[in-house]
Formats: sequence, C-alpha cells, structure tokens
Amino acid sequence: MGHYKSNVRDLEFNLFELLGIDKVLETGAYGDLDADTVREMLSEIRRLAEGPLAESFADADRNPPVFDPETHSVTLPDSFKKSYKALEDGEWAKVGVSEELGGLAAPSSVTWALNEMVLGSNPAAQMYAAGAGFAQVLYNNGTDEQKKWAAAISERNWGATMVLTEPDA
Repeated sequence: MGHYKSNVRDLEFNLFELLGIDKVLETGAYGDLDADTVREMLSEIRRLAEGPLAESFADADRNPPVFDPETHSVTLPDSFKKSYKALEDGEWAKVGVSEELGGLAAPSSVTWALNEMVLGSNPAAQMYAAGAGFAQVLYNNGTDEQKKWAAAISERNWGATMVLTEPDA
C-alpha cells in the first residue's frame, strides 16, 4: 500500500448530501452524466490514485526530471511514465473540459473531487496532465487564433508545466 488513502465517503457526502449534485445532474445540463456515473468515476479514480499514481510518487520525488541541454529532452523515471500513462489513458484530465475540446462536461465540484484524489496521490502527475484544463482557459478567454491553439493542446494531449521567470525563483 502506498502513501495515499482517499476518503471517497467524504467526497460523496459533500457532493450528494451537502451540494445536492444529483439534482443538478438530473437537469440534463451535463448531458448523460448522472449520479451513478459520478460515483463510478470517484471509485475508479480512487483505485487509480491509491494504486498506479501513488506507486510512483516517492520514486519520482527522489529522482526528478533531468533536462539534457544537448538533446533538448527531459528524462522522467519509468515509474512516473507508467503512472502518467494510466492517468492519460483514462482521459481524467478532460473531465470538466468542454465537448468542443474533446472533454466531458461536468460540474466543477465533480471535477475538483476527482482532482483532489489525483493531487493527493501524485501532485506532479496532476500538473503534467493539466494541459486540457489550461487549454479550456485559453479557449474561453483567448482570441480566435488562441482558440485554435487550445484545440491543438487538448487534441494532442499536451501536458503542462510551470516556467518561472523570476531570477530568484
């Protein structure tokens, strides 16, 4: 067992008993997404978070990415690649992203319940997979040209990173 243990019961309490998300889903505003599907999604992301994602956390933390300036490439630990692939294969980063960008429309509270488990188990994997979410921001606020970039980001499953430009960062 890894370092991470999720609390799906607490998430379900907040989503269904406190926020009444099932009533929101019943309106059809999120297509075919219903309460049973959300519960299944929570269960599956829990399995992923406690298993494949958590398994690479310590290794990836102890063996960070290495940039090779000659080849302009970055090497990641194999364990992290496996975890990231599991996250990407399930298209979890596209939950809450508009259908125009190939996502699954979902209430923000559902998206963040899923993200909470991924962030808790492996924050680096969550950040790498955040490209579709960033593409959504660009799509919502960008120019027509930038909306094309957003579509490419989402379509090609580009990841995300943080580039700090402050000299003392």
